[in-house]
Amino acid sequence: MKISDFIKPIFKNKPVARYVTLAAVLVIGATLIAIAARSTTIEVIEPEPEPEPVVIVTTPEPTPEPTPEPEPEPEPEPEPEPEPEPELLSANPLTGLPMDEEKINNRPVAIVLSNITDALPMNGVSKADIIYELLVEGGLTRMMAIYQDYSIIPKVGSIRSARHYSAEIANSYDAIFVTAGGSPQAYAEVSARGITHFDEVGGRRREIFYRDRTRIGGRRLDGLHSVVVTGERIIKWFPEYDIRLEHEENYEHGLVFTDNGTPAGGAAAVDVVARFSSGKSTSFKYNEDKNVYRVRQFGRDFIDANDNSHPEFTNILILKTSVTGIQGDYAGRRNVVTTGEGDGYFVCGGKYIEIKWHRDKITSPYYYSHTNGSELELGRGKTFICIIPTNQSATFE
Repeated sequence: MKISDFIKPIFKNKPVARYVTLAAVLVIGATLIAIAARSTTIEVIEPEPEPEPVVIVTTPEPTPEPTPEPEPEPEPEPEPEPEPEPELLSANPLTGLPMDEEKINNRPVAIVLSNITDALPMNGVSKADIIYELLVEGGLTRMMAIYQDYSIIPKVGSIRSARHYSAEIANSYDAIFVTAGGSPQAYAEVSARGITHFDEVGGRRREIFYRDRTRIGGRRLDGLHSVVVTGERIIKWFPEYDIRLEHEENYEHGLVFTDNGTPAGGAAAVDVVARFSSGKSTSFKYNEDKNVYRVRQFGRDFIDANDNSHPEFTNILILKTSVTGIQGDYAGRRNVVTTGEGDGYFVCGGKYIEIKWHRDKITSPYYYSHTNGSELELGRGKTFICIIPTNQSATFE
């Protein structure tokens, strides 16, 4: 039965009853609702909490750091090769200039040359390391050219006769002496000292010589002044003879060289004149640009006939010594003292100073010193040496 069927008749009879009934119905309804509420349990299901996410904490394996490829060890920088010690160039003992080491111990050659106007110009003088000018009879002079490296000698001439003092000077260099004849005193000196001698006139090892008839062809005495020699002939013939070609051990040369030989405190020497006799002098003119001297004599330039060049000299030495006539010599020959000691002049770089020279014995070299006794150093280069009598002079401007 529905609730509405129960309530409906009540509302039809009386108004009050209607209200009562309504109230009762409401009570009943509330009761029923309460009953229903009791009998009907609304179970509120709380949603299960979402499970907390399981956080799996994993310690990540460390990413292995890539093993760095070993940096290639820098190739060790090559240790710098030690700078080679400056090569000490072998020096020509006659000039102080560089030369092949194999030649520095050669015995030089000393060649006597004619110095009269009919024999000029000479051949080969520009290649000489040292040239001496020496008095002979009649107030004239003769020259002697000394070469350390005879392989470079072109034609040299004209070759003339020796004097005993030129043999003594050649001996001071332990040189091989080359002449065309000689005075009696010269031959005696050569023999007494055992000097190695090549002589065209005397027939001593004359194969190295020849006569060049074109040298001063057509002049007076051209035949006399035609004797010449060459380095090629010397090289060919020297080994054919039983002669010593090198200096003996511990040989002393006597010369000392420096890069700048200009004498400190020297006086001006741009024009220099050395007087040998009343009729013969030799002059020297300084060339500042080249730091050398050129030679003049007989009012003309000193020329090498091989190439018409002007021989040039770094050093000029003017040595004073006793010069006397040889008693009883029919030709008026002289004695020039080459040993002992004496005064002189050193000229280099446009300046000159007074010096001393000494030579202990015939086999000794010449030694040069300042007036205070300290050793004299020459400039590197060629040297011209004038040996003049003590009663002659030199002038400097």
